[in-house]
Amino acid sequence: MICNQNVVGSIPTGGSKFIFMSIFAAYYVMCVIYCFYQLFKNLNNRYSDDPTGGSPELDTIMVMMMAWVLAPIDVSLTWIRWYKEAEIARRRQTKIF
Repeated sequence: MICNQNVVGSIPTGGSKFIFMSIFAAYYVMCVIYCFYQLFKNLNNRYSDDPTGGSPELDTIMVMMMAWVLAPIDVSLTWIRWYKEAEIARRRQTKIF
């Protein structure tokens, strides 16, 4: 029987905490990069026409705080939109023939 020395019950200890924190940090960094890319790819269009004077600084703070939630939601919604567009295109193609 193989026994894991780094886990006591369901509580990680020692090396497994380091691995968990490393994985979480990598996930967070990827989410932040993705969110900043999405935020700043249309920066000029986003704030030039805003009569309320939108603030890229506040958006940046929001990304830093919420990136771990925003990135998976955005990826999921994008996938759903692509799937829906593909399904509509498929239906149009079958109606033609």
